[in-house]
Amino acid sequence: MELNEIPIVNDPKQGYGLINNGVQLSDDDVKVELTKRNQPTTLLNETKDERRTRLQKIIDESRQDQIVSSDQDMEDDEGDDEDDEEEFYTPGSDELYQARLKILSYSLERADKRLQAQKERSKKQDFTQILKARRSINADLSQIELYGTQLIPGNTRALSATRFNNNGTLIGCGSWDGNVYFLNSTDLKLEKSLLSGFHTEKVSGIDWKPIGDENILVSGGNEGCINFWNIDTEKDKLSPTNSIKQAHSNRITKTLYHPSGDYIASTSFDQTWKLWDPRRPESELVEQEGHSKELFAASFHPDGSLLATGGLDAIGRIWDLRSGRSIALLQSHIKGIYSMDWSNNGYHLATASGDCSVKIWDLRKLSSKELFSIPAHNKLVSEVRFYHQKEASRDLDRDSSYLITSSYDNTINIWSADNWVKQKSLQGHNDKIMSCDISPNGDSIVSCGWDRSVKLWSGP
Repeated sequence: MELNEIPIVNDPKQGYGLINNGVQLSDDDVKVELTKRNQPTTLLNETKDERRTRLQKIIDESRQDQIVSSDQDMEDDEGDDEDDEEEFYTPGSDELYQARLKILSYSLERADKRLQAQKERSKKQDFTQILKARRSINADLSQIELYGTQLIPGNTRALSATRFNNNGTLIGCGSWDGNVYFLNSTDLKLEKSLLSGFHTEKVSGIDWKPIGDENILVSGGNEGCINFWNIDTEKDKLSPTNSIKQAHSNRITKTLYHPSGDYIASTSFDQTWKLWDPRRPESELVEQEGHSKELFAASFHPDGSLLATGGLDAIGRIWDLRSGRSIALLQSHIKGIYSMDWSNNGYHLATASGDCSVKIWDLRKLSSKELFSIPAHNKLVSEVRFYHQKEASRDLDRDSSYLITSSYDNTINIWSADNWVKQKSLQGHNDKIMSCDISPNGDSIVSCGWDRSVKLWSGP
């Protein structure tokens, strides 16, 4: 082959774009391609080169049309995304306005008391005394062992949620069979359970009313209903004192009381969270969007001013209940957030995730970066709980001095809340642990899971 016979790339005379697997198309192949495109194979007095050029022009025009169409689709998609991301506001009811005023007043009073107590403690800080106290707390935590275990009579399914009541005498346990069982916290003896039919699917979230002498519990189920139960009755089988039918259009994942006891929040797989007034259950006060996937976690700030939410989009949000605005975005997890809990110090928030980590966030930092990341477990972290002392003290105390985590790796880990170091790992479950909690006096830990057992852990 002579030099001038070598095909030139992009030379229209060589039929650019008509190369098939590195071999130039023959005239017969050109006719086949024209036929595929519903074009005449031969025009009057048309040469092979002209036919090849005609096919090339048809292909180029087709490609250009595809590019224009693709660009238009991208513009349409971008426009749709802009519409989806646009903020919008809906008119609020007078009940919501009054609720926000009430929450504002309540939270300011609580915040003032908390800050005053912190100031008093800071004035008389003795670092030697603090160090000794922390070491004493950690020593006690390291001695916690399994105290008792119970397979609840009548329960045939995994246990999904557990909580101590306000004085630590009762333990509530939600089950996949749609029941809530109430156990004596001393010997794990079954005290009461629910009449069947009020939750037709898994009970996914339970919480005790934090204010008042009555033992009132709220529960949410996968069927989308929320029920309220008064445990202070002589009946062994309980009926709800109040119900919210079809509170969500999809499964409910968490139900929790506001610190004032006047409101509850619920999260759901319908990607929303709602704020309710139990005294008027016919309609929610707030229905809030903001997550791109299912919600799984929520926690009220101890002052009652904020609500943290997290879901399977791996994003955490902090909402100001007094204004309805999202004020912070937590974006360091790489898998879904399954549990959240605030420390009683008012500025630390812990989030537990499917990425096996627990992240600690500091509300005082103007950053979306976490304060610390704890490599907590080898599998999904199902729950995180700070120790919430029932009665706050102006002196050095144990309040929020440690936190616990439960996991699908069948263990519960106990962590110091000042340096985030593990103090103890509790092993006893033989399957996934779904939930855990700390008693109000800090003496006991309760856990439940897929092995259908409730376990009580205690120190010396």
